Amino acid sequence: MPSVLGLIEARKKKIREGVAQLREEAERAQAALAAAEDAPERPAGAWATVAEVPADAPAGGAGSARSVVAGSVVPHRADGVGVEHSRPGISRF
Repeated sequence: MPSVLGLIEARKKKIREGVAQLREEAERAQAALAAAEDAPERPAGAWATVAEVPADAPAGGAGSARSVVAGSVVPHRADGVGVEHSRPGISRF
């Protein structure tokens, strides 16, 4: 028959293991929470980068095949520029 002190020690060990497991779960939850809290900021950062691109683009000149239109996700094709000029490496059918 096990001693009372032995049973108490076994119980303490089991409790410590449970605490350690809960700490690991809490750390994973904290990491997931931090990632979830940062998630709304990622699209805003990407939007800011995309908004800067037209400011850095060269002014439409003789060498420019495309022009930027506010609110457009697809650049407009300049007059006189065919499909073969707008997508290098892609030929017409």
